[in-house]
Amino acid sequence: MSPAVRSRRVLRLLGAAMLALMLAGCCPGEPVDERGWPKELVLGLVPALEADALVDNLDPLAEYLEAELGVPVTSFVPQDYTGLVEALGAGRADIGMLPPFAAMLGERRYDLEPILISTRRGETGYRTQWMTNDPSVCRTPPVAVERICESRVAGRQNVTRTFLQCEGDLEQVRGETVAFVDPNSTSGYLFPAVQLMDMGIDPERDVNGLFVGGHDAAVLAVYAGDTRFGVAYEDARNMICGQYPDIGEKAIVFDYAPMIPNDGVQLRPGLPDDLREAIIRAFLKLTEEQAHLPDDQKILWVLYEIDGFQRFEPGMYDPVRSAYEIIRQ
Repeated sequence: MSPAVRSRRVLRLLGAAMLALMLAGCCPGEPVDERGWPKELVLGLVPALEADALVDNLDPLAEYLEAELGVPVTSFVPQDYTGLVEALGAGRADIGMLPPFAAMLGERRYDLEPILISTRRGETGYRTQWMTNDPSVCRTPPVAVERICESRVAGRQNVTRTFLQCEGDLEQVRGETVAFVDPNSTSGYLFPAVQLMDMGIDPERDVNGLFVGGHDAAVLAVYAGDTRFGVAYEDARNMICGQYPDIGEKAIVFDYAPMIPNDGVQLRPGLPDDLREAIIRAFLKLTEEQAHLPDDQKILWVLYEIDGFQRFEPGMYDPVRSAYEIIRQ
């Protein structure tokens, strides 16, 4: 994509963001169609990859939802999870895709409604990986695992890369700088922070936490030697192994945090019940229709490595709520 085209795309999305700020979806007198649905919906997504990569891949999802719902869908990219939670809570966005911690906070503060939980290879949970560029952290020799590096560019062939992992000593992060993702990231901060607390390591006082804004950025911080340690979801190295062929060898996984329920789809409060159900059906239909496609052609896999959804059930985010209560103490 040329710089001029990319600039137009970015400017268009910035314009969409400004439009979203002007929308008052939760307010009386909101324009509605004959079904009682808003005449326009706003979809907000936060980058898991670099923001430019999200910009390039956001339109297909908005266009699909627009076609299925029969309502114009405007998309925008807030800077972080907090921005999206606030936009949903204020009615400036209608649909969001949030990690469980941010979703749980949004539910507590603004009555955001989780409607779907994502699946990856059939699993509704995942975990944090701890990474280092220092092999001396390992108690056991690093083991090389050959994996397919899945291209996120349509038409580009997947290749095999080497990924290193070992059993390491997490105590060594004490006094060190750690590349975290975002204060509202479940795998990028909340669960690893609780894990440190269980070991007697204060995540605020005993380590120098550096919030880098994305899971790929945390991997790259370790890869480039900007920090000795970092966290990301398992295995975030695969997101960028196409660009950095030796990422799996220089960013060594040495520990994991406990399992976490997956991210999912959330709605702002106040949307009609039949619209809520239509949105659920649209997301489910998208994953079903694209199940046969290669991963690099699946809209939601390219965005968040999602290949399916399950309807959200009460209690699914209770482990996140418990971790949050520990952090608050």
